[in-house]
Amino acid sequence: MRDISHDSSISPPQSRHHYAAEALVKRLCVYGTKKRDLGDAHRLLIRSRGTARGYRNCIANFLSFRAQGGAPDRGPYLRSEVDEFLYLNSLTWQQKTVDQHRQAFIKVFSIELPRYRAAIPSMVRGRAYTREEFEKILAMASALHRLSIALLYHCGLRTEEILRISDLHVEAPLPDRPWRQDLFFGLHDVVICVATGKGGLTRKIAVPAHLYAELNQHRLRQPCTVRNRGQDFTTRFGLVGGQALSMAFTRASKAALGFSLGGHGLRYSYIQRRLSELRALGLSDSECLAICSQEAGHFREDITLHYTTPRRRP
Repeated sequence: MRDISHDSSISPPQSRHHYAAEALVKRLCVYGTKKRDLGDAHRLLIRSRGTARGYRNCIANFLSFRAQGGAPDRGPYLRSEVDEFLYLNSLTWQQKTVDQHRQAFIKVFSIELPRYRAAIPSMVRGRAYTREEFEKILAMASALHRLSIALLYHCGLRTEEILRISDLHVEAPLPDRPWRQDLFFGLHDVVICVATGKGGLTRKIAVPAHLYAELNQHRLRQPCTVRNRGQDFTTRFGLVGGQALSMAFTRASKAALGFSLGGHGLRYSYIQRRLSELRALGLSDSECLAICSQEAGHFREDITLHYTTPRRRP
Protein backbone atom coordinates (compact mmCIF):
# COMPACT_ATOMS: atom_id res chain seq x y z
CA MET A 1 0.00 0.00 0.00
CA ARG A 2 1.54 3.31 -1.04
CA ASP A 3 2.26 5.89 1.65
CA ILE A 4 0.90 9.22 0.45
CA SER A 5 1.12 11.15 3.68
CA HIS A 6 3.02 13.88 1.82
CA ASP A 7 1.05 13.64 -1.44
CA SER A 8 -0.60 16.99 -2.29
CA SER A 9 -2.23 15.80 -5.50
CA ILE A 10 -5.79 15.91 -4.16
CA SER A 11 -5.62 19.55 -5.39
CA PRO A 12 -4.68 22.75 -3.56
CA PRO A 13 -6.81 23.47 -0.47
CA GLN A 14 -8.72 26.76 -0.54
CA SER A 15 -9.17 27.56 3.18
CA ARG A 16 -8.10 26.42 6.63
CA HIS A 17 -11.10 24.09 6.63
CA HIS A 18 -9.86 22.56 3.38
CA TYR A 19 -6.41 22.03 4.89
CA ALA A 20 -7.91 20.27 7.89
CA ALA A 21 -10.24 18.24 5.68
CA GLU A 22 -7.40 17.24 3.37
CA ALA A 23 -5.42 15.87 6.32
CA LEU A 24 -8.39 13.74 7.36
CA VAL A 25 -9.00 12.39 3.87
CA LYS A 26 -5.35 11.64 3.06
CA ARG A 27 -5.16 9.01 5.79
CA LEU A 28 -7.43 6.80 3.68
CA CYS A 29 -5.95 7.33 0.21
CA VAL A 30 -4.32 4.44 -1.67
CA TYR A 31 -4.29 5.68 -5.25
CA GLY A 32 -3.74 3.16 -8.00
CA THR A 33 -4.39 0.12 -5.81
CA LYS A 34 -6.79 -2.46 -7.21
CA LYS A 35 -9.84 -3.61 -5.27
CA ARG A 36 -8.81 -7.24 -5.41
CA ASP A 37 -5.45 -6.39 -3.80
CA LEU A 38 -7.21 -4.68 -0.88
CA GLY A 39 -9.84 -7.33 -0.21
CA ASP A 40 -12.62 -6.15 2.10
CA ALA A 41 -10.45 -3.19 3.14
CA HIS A 42 -11.34 -1.40 -0.11
CA ARG A 43 -14.61 -0.35 1.52
CA LEU A 44 -12.66 1.66 4.07
CA LEU A 45 -10.18 3.31 1.70
CA ILE A 46 -10.18 5.84 -1.15
CA ARG A 47 -8.59 4.74 -4.43
CA SER A 48 -9.54 7.68 -6.67
CA ARG A 49 -8.20 11.24 -6.61
CA GLY A 50 -11.57 12.48 -7.85
CA THR A 51 -13.32 10.83 -4.90
CA ALA A 52 -10.68 12.28 -2.57
CA ARG A 53 -11.33 15.79 -3.90
CA GLY A 54 -15.06 15.37 -3.49
CA TYR A 55 -14.78 13.98 0.04
CA ARG A 56 -12.34 16.73 1.04
CA ASN A 57 -14.86 19.37 -0.03
CA CYS A 58 -17.64 17.59 1.89
CA ILE A 59 -15.57 17.41 5.07
CA ALA A 60 -14.53 21.06 4.64
CA ASN A 61 -18.20 22.06 4.44
CA PHE A 62 -18.82 20.19 7.69
CA LEU A 63 -15.83 21.79 9.44
CA SER A 64 -17.02 25.23 8.32
CA PHE A 65 -20.47 24.44 9.76
CA ARG A 66 -18.89 23.41 13.08
CA ALA A 67 -16.72 26.53 13.16
CA GLN A 68 -19.83 28.71 12.98
CA GLY A 69 -20.84 27.14 16.30
CA GLY A 70 -17.40 27.71 17.81
CA ALA A 71 -16.19 24.08 17.52
CA PRO A 72 -12.46 23.51 16.78
CA ASP A 73 -11.28 22.01 13.47
CA ARG A 74 -9.38 19.23 15.20
CA GLY A 75 -12.45 17.72 16.84
CA PRO A 76 -13.63 15.65 18.51
CA TYR A 77 -16.27 15.16 15.81
CA LEU A 78 -19.59 14.15 17.30
CA ARG A 79 -22.22 12.00 15.64
CA SER A 80 -24.85 14.51 16.77
CA GLU A 81 -23.02 17.25 14.83
CA VAL A 82 -23.01 15.15 11.67
CA ASP A 83 -26.72 14.40 12.09
CA GLU A 84 -27.55 18.07 12.54
CA PHE A 85 -25.42 19.09 9.55
CA LEU A 86 -27.02 16.53 7.21
CA TYR A 87 -30.55 17.21 8.42
CA LEU A 88 -30.31 20.98 8.03
CA ASN A 89 -28.70 20.77 4.60
CA SER A 90 -31.10 18.10 3.37
CA LEU A 91 -33.73 20.85 3.49
CA THR A 92 -31.94 22.84 0.77
CA TRP A 93 -29.77 20.32 -1.13
CA GLN A 94 -30.69 17.80 -3.81
CA GLN A 95 -30.36 14.10 -3.03
CA LYS A 96 -27.07 13.57 -4.86
CA THR A 97 -25.33 16.22 -2.74
CA VAL A 98 -26.76 14.85 0.49
CA ASP A 99 -25.68 11.32 -0.42
CA GLN A 100 -22.14 12.39 -1.30
CA HIS A 101 -21.68 14.10 2.06
CA ARG A 102 -23.15 11.10 3.88
CA GLN A 103 -20.71 8.74 2.13
CA ALA A 104 -17.78 11.03 2.95
CA PHE A 105 -18.70 11.06 6.65
CA ILE A 106 -19.20 7.30 6.79
CA LYS A 107 -15.76 6.66 5.32
CA VAL A 108 -13.70 9.46 6.89
CA PHE A 109 -15.23 9.34 10.39
CA SER A 110 -15.92 5.54 10.41
CA ILE A 111 -19.51 5.92 11.55
CA GLU A 112 -22.83 4.47 10.45
CA LEU A 113 -25.47 6.91 9.25
CA PRO A 114 -29.06 6.53 8.05
CA ARG A 115 -30.00 7.78 4.61
CA TYR A 116 -31.29 11.34 4.68
CA ARG A 117 -34.00 12.23 2.20
CA ALA A 118 -33.51 15.58 0.47
CA ALA A 119 -36.43 18.00 0.50
CA ILE A 120 -35.45 19.46 -2.89
CA PRO A 121 -36.39 17.16 -5.80
CA SER A 122 -33.49 16.09 -8.00
CA MET A 123 -33.52 17.67 -11.43
CA VAL A 124 -32.29 15.20 -14.01
CA ARG A 125 -31.16 17.09 -17.09
CA GLY A 126 -30.37 15.58 -20.45
CA ARG A 127 -27.13 16.84 -21.98
CA ALA A 128 -26.83 15.05 -25.31
CA TYR A 129 -25.83 17.16 -28.30
CA THR A 130 -27.38 16.42 -31.68
CA ARG A 131 -25.19 15.49 -34.64
CA GLU A 132 -25.86 18.89 -36.20
CA GLU A 133 -24.84 20.70 -32.98
CA PHE A 134 -21.67 18.62 -32.73
CA GLU A 135 -20.68 19.54 -36.28
CA LYS A 136 -21.26 23.24 -35.59
CA ILE A 137 -19.09 23.04 -32.47
CA LEU A 138 -16.38 21.17 -34.37
CA ALA A 139 -16.35 23.86 -37.05
CA MET A 140 -15.97 26.57 -34.41
CA ALA A 141 -13.21 24.78 -32.46
CA SER A 142 -9.55 25.52 -33.10
CA ALA A 143 -7.45 23.06 -35.09
CA LEU A 144 -5.66 22.15 -31.84
CA HIS A 145 -8.87 20.80 -30.30
CA ARG A 146 -10.88 19.35 -33.20
CA LEU A 147 -9.53 15.80 -33.09
CA SER A 148 -10.02 15.56 -29.32
CA ILE A 149 -13.62 16.78 -29.62
CA ALA A 150 -14.30 14.32 -32.45
CA LEU A 151 -12.97 11.46 -30.29
CA LEU A 152 -15.27 12.50 -27.43
CA TYR A 153 -18.27 12.26 -29.73
CA HIS A 154 -17.41 9.12 -31.69
CA CYS A 155 -15.88 7.08 -28.84
CA GLY A 156 -17.87 8.18 -25.80
CA LEU A 157 -14.76 9.28 -23.92
CA ARG A 158 -14.38 11.53 -20.91
CA THR A 159 -12.14 14.56 -21.49
CA GLU A 160 -9.43 13.11 -19.24
CA GLU A 161 -9.46 9.82 -21.16
CA ILE A 162 -8.22 11.64 -24.27
CA LEU A 163 -4.87 11.82 -22.49
CA ARG A 164 -4.86 8.06 -21.82
CA ILE A 165 -5.55 6.49 -25.22
CA SER A 166 -3.26 3.63 -26.21
CA ASP A 167 -3.02 1.02 -28.92
CA LEU A 168 -4.45 -2.30 -27.85
CA HIS A 169 -1.22 -4.24 -28.38
CA VAL A 170 0.95 -1.97 -26.20
CA GLU A 171 -1.34 -1.89 -23.19
CA ALA A 172 -1.30 -4.33 -20.29
CA PRO A 173 -4.10 -6.93 -20.27
CA LEU A 174 -7.50 -5.48 -19.50
CA PRO A 175 -8.79 -5.85 -15.93
CA ASP A 176 -10.39 -9.15 -15.04
CA ARG A 177 -14.00 -8.12 -15.51
CA PRO A 178 -16.96 -9.92 -17.11
CA TRP A 179 -16.41 -8.22 -20.48
CA ARG A 180 -19.04 -8.94 -23.11
CA GLN A 181 -17.97 -10.39 -26.43
CA ASP A 182 -20.42 -8.28 -28.46
CA LEU A 183 -19.06 -4.83 -27.66
CA PHE A 184 -19.18 -2.42 -30.63
CA PHE A 185 -21.69 -4.68 -32.36
CA GLY A 186 -22.76 -3.17 -35.66
CA LEU A 187 -19.82 -0.77 -35.94
CA HIS A 188 -17.66 -0.92 -39.08
CA ASP A 189 -14.39 0.65 -40.21
CA VAL A 190 -13.13 1.09 -36.66
CA VAL A 191 -9.81 0.41 -34.94
CA ILE A 192 -9.99 -1.06 -31.45
CA CYS A 193 -7.83 0.87 -29.00
CA VAL A 194 -7.93 1.21 -25.23
CA ALA A 195 -8.42 4.14 -22.86
CA THR A 196 -7.96 4.36 -19.12
CA GLY A 197 -10.56 6.31 -17.23
CA LYS A 198 -12.37 6.76 -13.96
CA GLY A 199 -11.06 4.61 -11.14
CA GLY A 200 -8.14 3.51 -13.30
CA LEU A 201 -10.34 1.19 -15.39
CA THR A 202 -8.85 0.41 -18.81
CA ARG A 203 -11.42 -0.52 -21.47
CA LYS A 204 -11.58 -1.01 -25.21
CA ILE A 205 -12.81 1.83 -27.41
CA ALA A 206 -13.75 1.79 -31.10
CA VAL A 207 -12.02 4.61 -32.97
CA PRO A 208 -13.34 5.31 -36.50
CA ALA A 209 -10.61 4.45 -39.00
CA HIS A 210 -10.40 7.99 -40.39
CA LEU A 211 -9.89 9.39 -36.87
CA TYR A 212 -7.30 6.73 -36.08
CA ALA A 213 -5.33 7.79 -39.14
CA GLU A 214 -5.41 11.35 -37.84
CA LEU A 215 -4.54 10.16 -34.34
CA ASN A 216 -1.41 8.49 -35.70
CA GLN A 217 -0.18 11.86 -36.91
CA HIS A 218 -0.09 12.98 -33.26
CA ARG A 219 1.77 9.93 -31.97
CA LEU A 220 4.71 10.82 -29.75
CA ARG A 221 8.10 9.22 -30.30
CA GLN A 222 8.28 8.51 -26.59
CA PRO A 223 5.45 8.52 -24.03
CA CYS A 224 5.49 11.62 -21.87
CA THR A 225 3.93 12.75 -18.61
CA VAL A 226 1.10 15.29 -18.55
CA ARG A 227 -0.65 16.76 -15.54
CA ASN A 228 -4.39 17.24 -15.22
CA ARG A 229 -6.31 18.34 -12.12
CA GLY A 230 -3.35 17.60 -9.86
CA GLN A 231 -2.67 14.13 -11.26
CA ASP A 232 0.12 12.91 -13.56
CA PHE A 233 -0.67 10.69 -16.56
CA THR A 234 1.43 8.94 -19.16
CA THR A 235 0.26 9.91 -22.65
CA ARG A 236 1.26 8.48 -26.02
CA PHE A 237 -0.33 11.11 -28.27
CA GLY A 238 0.08 14.87 -28.43
CA LEU A 239 -3.58 15.69 -27.86
CA VAL A 240 -5.30 18.25 -25.66
CA GLY A 241 -7.43 16.61 -22.98
CA GLY A 242 -8.69 16.98 -19.44
CA GLN A 243 -9.52 20.38 -18.01
CA ALA A 244 -7.92 22.27 -20.92
CA LEU A 245 -10.16 20.43 -23.37
CA SER A 246 -13.25 20.99 -21.21
CA MET A 247 -12.62 24.73 -21.22
CA ALA A 248 -11.91 24.83 -24.96
CA PHE A 249 -15.07 22.84 -25.68
CA THR A 250 -17.20 25.19 -23.60
CA ARG A 251 -15.85 28.19 -25.51
CA ALA A 252 -16.51 26.52 -28.88
CA SER A 253 -20.01 25.41 -27.88
CA LYS A 254 -20.99 28.88 -26.69
CA ALA A 255 -19.58 30.44 -29.84
CA ALA A 256 -21.38 27.95 -32.10
CA LEU A 257 -24.69 27.52 -30.26
CA GLY A 258 -24.90 30.24 -27.63
CA PHE A 259 -24.80 27.71 -24.77
CA SER A 260 -22.71 24.81 -23.47
CA LEU A 261 -23.71 21.49 -21.94
CA GLY A 262 -20.06 20.64 -21.31
CA GLY A 263 -17.77 18.22 -23.09
CA HIS A 264 -19.42 15.45 -21.10
CA GLY A 265 -22.53 16.11 -23.16
CA LEU A 266 -20.85 14.31 -26.07
CA ARG A 267 -20.68 11.19 -23.88
CA TYR A 268 -24.45 11.43 -23.52
CA SER A 269 -24.63 11.71 -27.30
CA TYR A 270 -22.54 8.55 -27.77
CA ILE A 271 -24.66 6.45 -25.40
CA GLN A 272 -27.98 7.59 -26.84
CA ARG A 273 -26.73 7.09 -30.40
CA ARG A 274 -25.42 3.59 -29.66
CA LEU A 275 -28.67 2.57 -27.98
CA SER A 276 -30.58 3.63 -31.09
CA GLU A 277 -28.16 1.79 -33.40
CA LEU A 278 -28.34 -1.42 -31.37
CA ARG A 279 -32.14 -1.33 -31.17
CA ALA A 280 -32.26 -0.90 -34.96
CA LEU A 281 -30.18 -4.10 -35.24
CA GLY A 282 -32.86 -6.02 -33.36
CA LEU A 283 -31.31 -6.29 -29.90
CA SER A 284 -33.52 -6.16 -26.82
CA ASP A 285 -33.49 -3.10 -24.59
CA SER A 286 -31.66 -5.02 -21.84
CA GLU A 287 -28.96 -6.17 -24.29
CA CYS A 288 -28.56 -2.65 -25.69
CA LEU A 289 -28.16 -1.19 -22.21
CA ALA A 290 -25.68 -3.87 -21.12
CA ILE A 291 -23.49 -3.30 -24.20
CA CYS A 292 -23.56 0.50 -23.87
CA SER A 293 -22.78 0.29 -20.17
CA GLN A 294 -19.55 -1.63 -20.81
CA GLU A 295 -18.58 0.48 -23.82
CA ALA A 296 -18.84 3.52 -21.55
CA GLY A 297 -16.86 1.79 -18.79
CA HIS A 298 -19.67 1.83 -16.25
CA PHE A 299 -20.40 -1.83 -15.37
CA ARG A 300 -23.51 -0.51 -13.62
CA GLU A 301 -26.46 -0.17 -15.94
CA ASP A 302 -28.30 2.18 -13.59
CA ILE A 303 -25.53 4.73 -14.18
CA THR A 304 -25.85 4.35 -17.94
CA LEU A 305 -29.62 4.89 -17.67
CA HIS A 306 -28.90 8.40 -16.38
CA TYR A 307 -27.34 9.21 -19.76
CA THR A 308 -30.54 8.30 -21.59
CA THR A 309 -32.48 11.29 -20.21
CA PRO A 310 -33.91 13.27 -23.15
CA ARG A 311 -32.80 16.84 -23.42
CA ARG A 312 -35.37 19.59 -23.31
CA ARG A 313 -34.87 22.03 -26.13
CA PRO A 314 -36.43 25.51 -26.44
